[in-house]
Amino acid sequence: MTRLCILLGALLTLPGCIVFDKKSEAVAFYQFSSPSAAAVNSEPVVFVTRASIPTALRRPNLVMQDDAGWVRVEDSHRWIAPLDRLISEAIAHHLTSITGISTTLLAPPADHLVLLVTVERMTVKAPKDATLGIHFRLENSAGEVIREKSSAWTTVMDSPNPAEFVRAQSK
Repeated sequence: MTRLCILLGALLTLPGCIVFDKKSEAVAFYQFSSPSAAAVNSEPVVFVTRASIPTALRRPNLVMQDDAGWVRVEDSHRWIAPLDRLISEAIAHHLTSITGISTTLLAPPADHLVLLVTVERMTVKAPKDATLGIHFRLENSAGEVIREKSSAWTTVMDSPNPAEFVRAQSK
């Protein structure tokens, strides 16, 4: 009797939860664009670690945060891979493209340099500016600090939408 009541209850309530005439929004996937270039110098190799990112950004969904701390999570706009890995890949590609230095995302067995990346801010400023703030720390393979620096870049977006945000942050 109990099973019959549960089955009957499920049959009566479930049709009200299912909507057949609405289509869900298509999911768009994003990754940063970065130049691909071959390394000119094979030594020293720079190991770019996974980026440390703010907790508000640690999710598969694209998160657009403003200067006031308001967060807009884009449910149908997602990163193609974990954001901390995407940021490190883009930085490694930019570094190789600009300097010709060989970069890797896996720790090499031989002596190398280590680039630690901390994203301090990845925000949208009113009305249409995307700001990226990163702290870089360069160490040798023994862990001794060679240099530290924080930098911030602001790029104008054509409109404050997810695709433009990713394009602006890629620069």
